Amino acid sequence: MEAHRSGKDSVRKAIIDTNVLMYIFTKKVDVFTQLRELGFKKFVFPRHVVEELERLQVSLDGTERRAARFALTLIRSRDDCEVHEVDAVGSDNAILKLAKSLDAAVITNDKALRRRAKLEGIVVGYLRELKYVELDEDY
Repeated sequence: MEAHRSGKDSVRKAIIDTNVLMYIFTKKVDVFTQLRELGFKKFVFPRHVVEELERLQVSLDGTERRAARFALTLIRSRDDCEVHEVDAVGSDNAILKLAKSLDAAVITNDKALRRRAKLEGIVVGYLRELKYVELDEDY
């Protein structure tokens, strides 16, 4: 699998959806390392995703609450993560808009979001068996 894409710059970017960020904690999956091994160097998030995680850490209990808190800590503490303001309604729309503007891949286990991203020509990845990051085969 080729480790780079043509795009606006040479740094390969990925947007990780809320559900995959939560799996990092609940399923003990090292998503960032796996994505780095696939050639991704920068991880970008629309502010919508951060706000969704903030709501989840207040509204959920137990493991799910800790997962949201852990995901927020990762986003805020890693040098390879950036949060972007996006003018869009809803997290999915913000993710798609940001992915198109930055030529970034979208990593999600949300089937509807994956389908929409593919229709818009965005590279899509997901957690196969909730363990392994896999990019769509047509990548």
